[in-house]
Amino acid sequence: MKSIITLILSFISAITFAQNISFTFVNARNTNDGTNDYYEADIYISSDTDFIIGSGQIYFNYNTAAFGDNVHNNGNFEMTQPDGSILATSFFGGAVAAYQSFVVNDNTTSRVSTSFQQLASSGSFAGNNVTSTAAHLFSIKFKYTDINESPNVTFEEGSVFLDQFFTACGPTTTGFNTADCTNTPGSQITGDSFDSTGAVIITSATWTGAVDPDWASAGNWNINALPETTYDITIPNVTDKPVIGIGTDAQMKDLTIDASSSLVILDMSSAQVDGNFTNNGAVTINSGETNSGSLIVKGTASGSGAVTYLRGGLLANEWHVVSSPVVGQSIKEFAENASNNIRINTSVTPNRYAIAYYDDSNADGAKWVYYTTDDLTTNTLTFEKGRGYAISRATDGQVSFTGTLETSTVTKSVVASEWNAVGNPFTAFLPLNENTGDNFVADNNASMDPAFVAAYVWDNAQNKYVANSLVTSENSLAPGQGFFIRTNAAATSITLDETQLLAQPATGGTFARGTQKETPTIELTATANGTSVKTVVKYFENATKGLDPGYDVGNFGTSNFDVFTHLLEGSTEDFTIQSLPNNDHENMVIPVGMKLAANTEVSFTVSSNGLPSGVEVYLEDRDKGVVTKLAEGNEYVITSVASVSGTGRFYIHTISERLSTNDIDNTLANVNIYKSAKKQITITGLSTVANVKVYSILGEELADVKAGANIENNIPLSNVSSGVYIVKLSSEMGNLTKKVIIE
Repeated sequence: MKSIITLILSFISAITFAQNISFTFVNARNTNDGTNDYYEADIYISSDTDFIIGSGQIYFNYNTAAFGDNVHNNGNFEMTQPDGSILATSFFGGAVAAYQSFVVNDNTTSRVSTSFQQLASSGSFAGNNVTSTAAHLFSIKFKYTDINESPNVTFEEGSVFLDQFFTACGPTTTGFNTADCTNTPGSQITGDSFDSTGAVIITSATWTGAVDPDWASAGNWNINALPETTYDITIPNVTDKPVIGIGTDAQMKDLTIDASSSLVILDMSSAQVDGNFTNNGAVTINSGETNSGSLIVKGTASGSGAVTYLRGGLLANEWHVVSSPVVGQSIKEFAENASNNIRINTSVTPNRYAIAYYDDSNADGAKWVYYTTDDLTTNTLTFEKGRGYAISRATDGQVSFTGTLETSTVTKSVVASEWNAVGNPFTAFLPLNENTGDNFVADNNASMDPAFVAAYVWDNAQNKYVANSLVTSENSLAPGQGFFIRTNAAATSITLDETQLLAQPATGGTFARGTQKETPTIELTATANGTSVKTVVKYFENATKGLDPGYDVGNFGTSNFDVFTHLLEGSTEDFTIQSLPNNDHENMVIPVGMKLAANTEVSFTVSSNGLPSGVEVYLEDRDKGVVTKLAEGNEYVITSVASVSGTGRFYIHTISERLSTNDIDNTLANVNIYKSAKKQITITGLSTVANVKVYSILGEELADVKAGANIENNIPLSNVSSGVYIVKLSSEMGNLTKKVIIE
């Protein structure tokens, strides 16, 4: 039964219009909104004579096993007008619609019809909207009751369903007018045809390169549309091979690259294969100084082809810590590849390449072990998965790693109680310290030294390795990025989890650092000779004054210029991040340590956020007896006469009153006495000389020494056995007694 709307329009139409119009399905697909599965398709219209469409009605058949009986009544069907479709036309910024649409239930179990009628007159349109070029008329959407059933959606044809379409009604005067189909009716169109071929869901697409190399050009695909994320993709050997351009994220089910064909992924772009990857050609992934492309394969990777990762942005004669993001790259071929331009030291025998692995057990200055020409006489040695290597080019440029993809989680062996150089073995981004809690540091904290629960990545701005911990800014490792970790005594291995991989990081990282979390924070910056280094104090409700693994993060102390802090209790390590309780700020005085060459000018500045209202940050210089308020924009500048190394001179105070040197509590409240090594006691925080005696629990005197002011005092107890000992400190500022356990 035809709808009333169409019958009325047929009755008032004065003439017929003998022309041919065609209707086709385009972009049929299955979709999911997170809860329900849908069949969707776009309906396109074309004509051999240009005109403005007025009204019409189309009938569809469908499989009731897939969608249920009578889909209009059961709520499993809708007619939509997406942006850009003819029925979505509007005027005055969307205030007035050009058409209204209807879904008509034809009281059959497997048929539904849709109809539309103009609201605006033909004179309101800028021009014809139906031409010989097929245009999007409207869309349909069926909700599945059983997605395993075939949709079998088609146009219903036959004589009774033909000639349901009319050109637009007038008036035809210029300007906006509502349609007057009584006095100036449209013409009935008598030559309509329907093609249901496109209603079949497309599950694959083949690259043709018919337009250009751009992956994102619809004309480069055999379906003349961009592939959906669920399609299987094939790239044959054609003249213009695909390039995934900057900013493009290509996602697909399976990917096949034929022999002699290729795929290029530019930096800041990605390809994600949710199924399997068959590569009989070549894939090249590019990166720059701060950005990288990526390739993720969630299924298997096979084929005779290779993947090449180009690590760009490397500077001449500078060292870079990298890790091979592919499997099987020969170190010899890497070293001898002229385009890599790896430096070689010919002044030693055998000649030595600027390629090295890290061995922390070696003496200082010899921890990097370089490959020589004797080591690389054959291609036997390949870059180890997950290991970090130092490399250096003779000129600015890039290096290439060629091999096969790693698609499984990598377990990397490590040496206990040492610094280990490791790296990202994947061609995608690996979250370091944030990914809704699923990240490298969280996975491997049980293998890390409690004082160094972090991944240390080189920061060009600070000219040092910077800790990425669970309390620092979110960051991700780019493909092939190397970094350091400090292991504990029980560590044997770490894991690099391929299930965590990101096509591109949401925030932070590539080859740089991310953005700060909103946590009460003091960031002290020291600047000398154009280099700025930082140390951070954070405040948490659950932090203590002693060591909080993962919250207090040790400093990677290899730089000649550095700044750090010491914990208020129980450790002599240098910390790049210290976490303290978020209360009692006025009674916590933080020792600041430095490494600074003699005759060097250094300035101190502070950036803080989230501190309690009225609390200000002051820097005390006990050598000069100066206290400086380091508010935003203020700085404290000194020139070192002698070199500086360690703590004892500088202290951070947080207090809500204006400070001077007379205001600072120079009593013994700031003195810290603790066991710092197996048989050693350390005393810090003294602002005056003191006498220190150590007694056994039975009262036997074991040591009597002088402790200096503003320095770190270490008292060895090499001849004592394990037990409890009494430390008595006497000075002009008072006396202090403390028990210490020696193990």
